[in-house]
Amino acid sequence: MQPIINTSLSSTSSCKILIVEDEYIIANDLELILSEAGYPVIGIADSFGEALSLIAEQRPDMILLDIYLKGRETGIDLAKRLEELGIPFIYISANDNRSVLEAVKATQPIGYIVKPFREKDLLTTLEISRYRHAHSVEMKLREEKALQIALTDAMSGTGNWEQKLLKAAKVFQPHISFDFISIRYQKKDNVTFYNYYRVGSDEYEIINMPAIGQMTNEAPEPLLSETKDAPSGPVLYTRETFPIFFEQSPLGQLLVKTFRLESAIVMPLKVGQMETFYLTFLSRKPHTYSLGHIRLLERLEQPIVLIMERVLAFEEVARLSEKLRQENNYLQEEVKTFANFEEIIGRSQQLLHVFDQVTQVANTDTTVLVLGESGTGKELIARALHNLSARKDKILVKINCATLPANLIESELFGHEKGAFTGAFEKRIGKFELAHGGTIFLDEVGELPLELQAKLLRVLQEKEIERVGGKTIIKTDVRVLAATNRYLEKEVAEGRFRMDLYFRLATFPITLPSLRERPGDIPLLAQFFAQRSARKLGKPFIGMSESLLNELVKYSWPGNIRELENVIEQAVIINDGQTTLKLGRPLVNTLFATTFSASVLQPDAGFKTGSSTPKDLHDVKQIQQDTEREYILAILKQTNGRIRGSGGAAELMNLKPTTLEYRMDKLGIRKVLSVQPPKAHSDIA
Repeated sequence: MQPIINTSLSSTSSCKILIVEDEYIIANDLELILSEAGYPVIGIADSFGEALSLIAEQRPDMILLDIYLKGRETGIDLAKRLEELGIPFIYISANDNRSVLEAVKATQPIGYIVKPFREKDLLTTLEISRYRHAHSVEMKLREEKALQIALTDAMSGTGNWEQKLLKAAKVFQPHISFDFISIRYQKKDNVTFYNYYRVGSDEYEIINMPAIGQMTNEAPEPLLSETKDAPSGPVLYTRETFPIFFEQSPLGQLLVKTFRLESAIVMPLKVGQMETFYLTFLSRKPHTYSLGHIRLLERLEQPIVLIMERVLAFEEVARLSEKLRQENNYLQEEVKTFANFEEIIGRSQQLLHVFDQVTQVANTDTTVLVLGESGTGKELIARALHNLSARKDKILVKINCATLPANLIESELFGHEKGAFTGAFEKRIGKFELAHGGTIFLDEVGELPLELQAKLLRVLQEKEIERVGGKTIIKTDVRVLAATNRYLEKEVAEGRFRMDLYFRLATFPITLPSLRERPGDIPLLAQFFAQRSARKLGKPFIGMSESLLNELVKYSWPGNIRELENVIEQAVIINDGQTTLKLGRPLVNTLFATTFSASVLQPDAGFKTGSSTPKDLHDVKQIQQDTEREYILAILKQTNGRIRGSGGAAELMNLKPTTLEYRMDKLGIRKVLSVQPPKAHSDIA
């Protein structure tokens, strides 16, 4: 089968490739495969230095990179330089060392091929990587456009210069991280400094000149006259080049010593004929900044200058121009319209970022991996991706990989022929055949057994399936969406998930924030669920009290949106329709609730992990499993063994009945119809 070709990409002949591989036979095979496929190979390098020399002679469009090379430097060292140069690269390696894989992940490769590889694997990965790189460039442009809009909004808002510049600094933080930012505004001979010191995740302390004097026991004002003009463009300073920075700014030297700063970027902005802003980002780490940050600031220079010119014009005439007001109103209306995105309610920045990602990728056939805790709305995102795609008029097939027995998953996905196994009395088509022309959503894909992972990978690569017990190859035209609450990179490192399948599924990952990460959306969601439940039950809805909303916002919501929906529905059920809503059960943030969230809602280490050793990790898992087991037993005792229906264990735990049954089976808890008085240390049976 031929590799998937995206017509928007240029032909293979225009993609120049450099091979960096120290094994001659493998390098030669790669060159032959690529040449036959029409890719021009500009050379083969077996070391860090030789690779840089070839790159300097003729810049490649893509690099195939081995991890271990001749000499002291590795492919990972070269990858860091490639990131600065903006050259995409694909690792080709047989290495599965966990620490090495962590270092590999940090370099953000565009792809990864495991040795030994097939010709088809190489060409398909290369084509997908070209596609990903092309779209990553487009995404960066979108992000920069969003940054420009955010800066415009920050500087066009109300408040004095100190407040406006602080808002702008916060906008920069996700893109150019800093511990201290100093903004020098020079107009003719008049110099003003605005300094902000980061004291928390989103907390900043304004450091004025008197404060600097008190902290250092030095008068900073005389240093202002000694400050020299910065270069005409952005400049990067690391620990090694800080002496140059000191020469340029004696005041900066004082700040560096006081706040223990070790790296910086200075960005001069010439605004008009007589005014200049100097933005200085400083970090406590010696190598926080890279050439990538420099290139970003160079691209943003003109837009930022335009923003500053507009704001200065406003200061001079004491009013906003009509154009800026219209632009601001337009952006606000756009956000309000976008908030009700496929039933996902909210206006937080995290959620708006997800909406933007969905919009970018929906109308393609790219495989999307949706990540996030249980109850965050992964299925809604999958539905939105389908409904916004060209396949929206076709079927969306959903399958939960966690609820199917291991011996039936293959038949469920790919179908089976009559007599293929005991009980196969007739031919049956699988979910991939059913979804032909449409979309398939593989929920909880991290639960797939390893042997099924290999077969799923083949479907993704070859676009063909084979029924269980069949001998006929069936072509498929299916867009694949997947979701999981597992941390798949950790699963790969520990051998429970195939690396090649992970990279195939994560062509375009989307991470959903938990409800506790966007507390500002909780009142909107609560209002939405309350109104919907009231309509469904035929009850009037008076509203929610301020105290109730405060209680909802303070709660940690281990079950996320699903738990909030259930809590609000209970409140509507017990409400008399004449008063504001009250909770049907108390919301208590406890250590037990946190442990339960980590074990039940995020089984087997959850979505985010720390750096525990294997022994520590095993102990944590055992504690989580024991806690989860005792909690489930207690709930089953409370419901007299009933799992489903109103008042059942699944409802009380805010879980789907199938999910609870799966967890019970995994923990060795047998389902019951009634519960006898429990004996000491015994299961409910």
